[in-house]
Amino acid sequence: MKKYHFINLIITSLITSQIITVTNVVKAESFNNLQPMLTAQKTPELTEEGIKTVMATIEKAEKEENVEQLMSFLSPYIISSITVESDETTVTTMIEGKQNHEDFLNNNFNGVKQREYINSYFTTKISDDGQMATVTRIRATNITDENGKKYLSISTDKIHFALIDNQPKIINLEIKGWLEERPQS
Repeated sequence: MKKYHFINLIITSLITSQIITVTNVVKAESFNNLQPMLTAQKTPELTEEGIKTVMATIEKAEKEENVEQLMSFLSPYIISSITVESDETTVTTMIEGKQNHEDFLNNNFNGVKQREYINSYFTTKISDDGQMATVTRIRATNITDENGKKYLSISTDKIHFALIDNQPKIINLEIKGWLEERPQS
C-alpha cells in the first residue's frame, strides 16, 4: 500500500507543479475585458464610379482596337449573344469562352477599314449586394468595310459584370445591333 500511496503522491505533486507553472505563464482575465478576436471586413463591391472608369477604359480600347486590353476585362467563362439585323435578315452568333471572344474581336477589327464612333452613352444598375452590375450601352458608329462599303451601325449592348477576385469582369454580353448600308457619295 505504501508503494501506491507514494506513486500517487509523486503524480499529484507533478500535476500540482504543472498547474502552478501554467498559472504563472497564462494571464487570466474576465470575459468582460476580452476584445473580439475576429473583426468583420467589408466585402469589396462594384460601384457606379468604378464601372464608369472600367467602361471608359473599355471604350478607349475599342477605339484603339486593343484586343489584349479588352480581353483583360473578360471572365474565363464569358458567354455572349450577338444579334445583328440588316436588310430584313437577322443573324445571331453565340460565343463561349475567352479564346473564342478573342478570335471574334480580331476578325471583327480586321474586317473593318474605318470605324467612327458617333455617339455612345450608358446606364448602370448595380445589384443590392454590390457583386454584380449591368451596363446598358447605346452606341452609333459609322463603319467602312474592307471593300469600301459604308454602314451605319446602332447597337444596344447589355454588359453584365461580376466581381471576380475583387476585380470587375464581364461574364455576359447581349448585343443587339442594326446595320444599314449608307448610300455611296
